[in-house]
Amino acid sequence: MKVGDMIRVKDGSGCYEDGEDTTCYWPESKGQVGVVVEMTFTNPFPGARVMVMGELAEFDARGLEVISAAR
Repeated sequence: MKVGDMIRVKDGSGCYEDGEDTTCYWPESKGQVGVVVEMTFTNPFPGARVMVMGELAEFDARGLEVISAAR
C-alpha cells in the first residue's frame, strides 16, 4: 500500500481521532472506497491516512484493501 492507491475500507475499525491514540469505530465507512493520502505508523502496526466519504481518517492498514494501485 502506498500514497495514491485506491482502497476499500474492510471493516470500519481503526479510525483515529486527531491527536489521540484511541481506536474508534466508523461503521458508515465499511465498504467505502477512498484514496491513501499519507502512510502512518499506528503502534505497533502500519496505518494510512485516507480520504473517504469527504473526510480524512486514519486506519490500521490491516483494515484496508487495495483495489487499484497508483503508478
